[in-house]
Order: sequence, then C-alpha cells, then structure tokens
Amino acid sequence: MTKIVFSRTMNAVTWENTRLLHELDPREIETLKAQPGKDLIIFGSGSIASELTRHALIDEYQFTVCPVLLGSGEQLIRGVSTRLSLDLLEARRLPSGDLVLRYARSTRLAA
Repeated sequence: MTKIVFSRTMNAVTWENTRLLHELDPREIETLKAQPGKDLIIFGSGSIASELTRHALIDEYQFTVCPVLLGSGEQLIRGVSTRLSLDLLEARRLPSGDLVLRYARSTRLAA
C-alpha cells in the first residue's frame, strides 16, 4: 500500500512505499482519487481532514465514538466556513462498546 506523509518538518521518509509531501495540493489529491485502485484513507490527522473538507475532497467520513468523557477536547474539523450535510450510511456497535459511524457527503442542500 502506498502511504503519503504530510509534514512540514521532515526532510525524508524511510518507510517502504511512502511519499513525503510538505504541503497539501488539492489538485494532487484529485489526481490520486482519480487513479484506479483502493480508496484513500486518513488516519489521525484533523488538520489534513479539515483541509480536504474545505476543498470538498472527502467522500466518506468514518468516526469511532468511544464511550469515555474527557471533559475537554478539540474540534475534529476546523476552519470550514460552509455547512456540510452528511448522510448516515452505517451505525455499528463494536463489542468494546465503541460505535462506528459512516457518513457520506449528502447530495441534498445543507439547511
């Protein structure tokens, strides 16, 4: 599997099948999405998810809700100036008690 690492501080990556990008170029992501093969997946980066959301480059969001109250936290998606409606595709409870939620960008207009 090809991996893409976004980093402004790293100069090189040594992992096999890995590309290093210092900036997110929406046109490059559109090109990657258009290629045949598997889906693109983002793991653990709210800033990348936010940037891709701002450019309407995410087709499906998957969230795992863990039943733990932390008392404070950060927004997952930041800096999105327009409302984005999502359609629920799946809600699945895991044996751990976590809930997996899958949403797609809605084809209906945001309210």
